[in-house]
Amino acid sequence: QEQKQEDSRFSIKAMDDFKLIDMAVDGDDKAYAKLLARYKKAVYHMVLKMVRNVDDAEDLTIESFAKAFKSLHRFKKDFTFSTWLFRIATNNAIDFIRKRKLK
Repeated sequence: QEQKQEDSRFSIKAMDDFKLIDMAVDGDDKAYAKLLARYKKAVYHMVLKMVRNVDDAEDLTIESFAKAFKSLHRFKKDFTFSTWLFRIATNNAIDFIRKRKLK
């Protein structure tokens, strides 16, 4: 019963992400690779719109995934992985832009 209610809140893709996250947290490198492959382009394009520099966007994308994966064991399934990941990437890009303006 509990499971059913959660299923209706999330898409099949989101549920699949949750499975990959559980596998990744358990040490499955392929699960990390799948999450990276699934979202890398979307994160990159979002970050690129913010920083308007291809090299910076590439670096920030990798950094965002590194931060997300490092905290993956703390991820709560209250919302989708993509929402959480995009928030990390956005905050990371904002920090980068702020630092750049200070220089």
